[in-house]
Amino acid sequence: MSTHGLKADTPRRRVLPGRNAQLAALDAARRVTIAEGRFVLVAGPAGSGRTALLDTAAELWRAAGLTVLRVRGDGFAGLLDVLREQYERLADPLLAGPLSALGELCAEDGAADRTGRPAALSQLTAAAFGLAGRRTQTIVVADDADDAPGLAAALAAVVRGNCLVVASARTARGRLAALADTVVDLPPLSADAVRDMLTRRYGAPPDDAVLPALTAALGPLAGHPATVLSTADALAETGRLTIVHGDLCLRDARAPIALPAAHPLVAALHERGPVAVRLVTMATVTRFGLDDLPVFADAMLGDLDAYGGTVDALVRDGVLAVDPRGGIAPRCTALGARLTEDAGPDTVARLHRAYAAAMFRRAGAGAGADRATLADHVTSAGTSIPAGRTTAEHLATTADEAVNREPDRAADWLLAALRHAEGDRETGEILSRLLRLLVRTGRFALLADVVREAAPHGRLPGLAVAAALAAIHTGRPVPSEVAALPGGELVSQLVHGWFTGTAPGLAPDLAPEIVGADELQLVLRAMSGGLDATALPAERADALLRAGAVGDLVSVLRLVLGEHRYGTPVDGPIAAYHRLHARNAAGDLTAVVHAAREAGHSGGLPPALGHLCRLWGAEALALQGRAGEAVSWWQPVPDEAPFAALRWWVANGPAGEPRTADEAAERLRDARVAYRRQRGSGSVLGIAHLITRASATAAWFALDDEAAAWVATAEADATGDLRWISTTALMAARAFAGDRDAADVVAARVRAGGDRARLASTTLAIGRVAAEPRPWLLEAQAAAEAAGSPWLRSAVAAAMRRRGVRRPRVRAPQATFSAGEREIIELIRQGRTNRQIAAQVRMSEKTIENYLTRLFARTGCRSRVELAAVRLTAENTR
Repeated sequence: MSTHGLKADTPRRRVLPGRNAQLAALDAARRVTIAEGRFVLVAGPAGSGRTALLDTAAELWRAAGLTVLRVRGDGFAGLLDVLREQYERLADPLLAGPLSALGELCAEDGAADRTGRPAALSQLTAAAFGLAGRRTQTIVVADDADDAPGLAAALAAVVRGNCLVVASARTARGRLAALADTVVDLPPLSADAVRDMLTRRYGAPPDDAVLPALTAALGPLAGHPATVLSTADALAETGRLTIVHGDLCLRDARAPIALPAAHPLVAALHERGPVAVRLVTMATVTRFGLDDLPVFADAMLGDLDAYGGTVDALVRDGVLAVDPRGGIAPRCTALGARLTEDAGPDTVARLHRAYAAAMFRRAGAGAGADRATLADHVTSAGTSIPAGRTTAEHLATTADEAVNREPDRAADWLLAALRHAEGDRETGEILSRLLRLLVRTGRFALLADVVREAAPHGRLPGLAVAAALAAIHTGRPVPSEVAALPGGELVSQLVHGWFTGTAPGLAPDLAPEIVGADELQLVLRAMSGGLDATALPAERADALLRAGAVGDLVSVLRLVLGEHRYGTPVDGPIAAYHRLHARNAAGDLTAVVHAAREAGHSGGLPPALGHLCRLWGAEALALQGRAGEAVSWWQPVPDEAPFAALRWWVANGPAGEPRTADEAAERLRDARVAYRRQRGSGSVLGIAHLITRASATAAWFALDDEAAAWVATAEADATGDLRWISTTALMAARAFAGDRDAADVVAARVRAGGDRARLASTTLAIGRVAAEPRPWLLEAQAAAEAAGSPWLRSAVAAAMRRRGVRRPRVRAPQATFSAGEREIIELIRQGRTNRQIAAQVRMSEKTIENYLTRLFARTGCRSRVELAAVRLTAENTR
């Protein structure tokens, strides 16, 4: 029999990346002969999946006919209990003696220090488990062994009885680690493993926004399976995690994600008492550091030394994190979200009030007080602090000092100042400044709240325009009181037009407090009705028309007002739609589909924008080779303005190109109908897209008269007194009809934009009709590979066959690739973008770009296509 016991040597350690590998390691340990005796320690923090791993392993071992004994008590008594429970199954009559003696020893009260008792307990336990494991291999499984006093010594006796012990603990330290022959660490799961786990859990793959949102909320816990699953389950129970179009999607992706109330980290905090909970809650809702502890102790009427000890304990528990500058914050934002949710807004406001009162007391006693910090606490205290003119002046002055440095904080302080002013003569001035600042910072939900409060009480110039901007950005209706304000009826018409997809004209008589009348007219013309070619520089007009052609109001407003007056919104339907086009401009097809879903199920989205989201999502799906899904997206969109042009564009591209000249001619007749409907409605949406695709279709099927007619249409719409499309769209129409000079110009502009999918589509359309197709189609091939579009790759290959262009052969360089380089090249061969590769290999996108730069230099390749070919050739020559 082995005398294996406590050992001082360092255990052999295995750091294993996935649960399958960990199960394999446990089973390998199980297969060791009984005579050797083994102790395996599974180490990982709370939520890392220790229990789930042991449960799965135990099921596998029982299925293999082994005896698995789960220990759930403390020390020797816990082992005695499990032997008694399994006595009948063990079926060894010789066990009766050791069990009886062990029971007598465990029942002795107050005899823990009796001479010889520990040694007797150990000897009897070893003998009992030696008998238990005589007939079949017996495995003793002990979860959370580090939480059970005296269990380490008891498990050492089990090992001496020639049984395998598999125990779990938070860390691989102390007596348990000294016992262990093998330590199986549970590192965080990779992003792919988490994705697979969620897919298995919910029966649908997670959308691209789900993992980043969970990772941001959970921080260092993002790879812990139990934490991820419990958090995801809580989101699913509240309806925030749901299946949309076959993908697992997160509603309100920017809303806080909280840890479940029963999470071990939450429990560890509550075990430290209410003072600890208040401290961590304060560190969640404000900027807080070690230097702030004296004020916090004063605010809570507590002892400073005790609070310092509490911080130390919470850091040891893994609840708090302290940065090098002394800043204190919860270990993850999801913990903070749980605390603020549990506390409720009133409790949080009272915390801020107590802190502000302490700062006022200390300032009165001659101690310095940071004005910005005090303003933060007064603002967050809300109505728990009585309104006062002095407080309003303090907040407004502090906001003035920070308006250029920290405009978001300044806006919060002005909002609080507005409440404290209580109708003083300064109220109108504060409100005016606040409205402009909220538009500047893109906080339109807050703007809507301010307008709703202010509209019944005043006729401030610019309030009506603020109401319109708030309604359009949030999807909320304009308050009825706005109609009585200066310009109220006009802006109400504007909002109605936005939500219904029609655009009324505006008379130039609005007060220019936030947006001037001329600026509003320019926004309106860019979105619907064409631009006055004589009033704007060509480059500015082109930019406005390109943004208007896709319905991107955010980009139009930024072009008209400038970044210093209009901030890109983060939340709301218009923000989601803008993100869709930002991702579309980047050529990230997967992100476009996700953004279309996100915008489609965001609250307050006008029906018109909902239809547009379907069309953009359908085009991205078709480029991904998912034509069936694409059709199901675009077909429900009405075949009428303002969707007619864009709907035709989607239906006659990757989602369903014509196959014959006759079919193409019929489709082009439909295009002319859609064009007339769109132009007649006064909307520029999709007109440029329709014209360029129609001209490309006509040229590809050698319908020369049609191609010429569409180029003529483009020239009229791009050069008339009222411009409907950009000169870039005109050049594309000419290029697709075979104009070489126009082809060079438009290709250069598309290359500069960085959208690989658009570059592939553009060079493909040019290469289909160009007199010298080879360079165009080779570039289209490389861009299609970079974009990761199966449809583009197939379409380029077909065009190359038809035009007699062969793909160049690439010889393998005399160079070897590292494992990391091989993985990156393989992902390139699969059509992944840099962003997708970075997520897969857990590197930054910049690092991937640096890898590719070095690979291009080493191999002499000029494109991702050639690099993928090098990889394949190198493999085939081994």
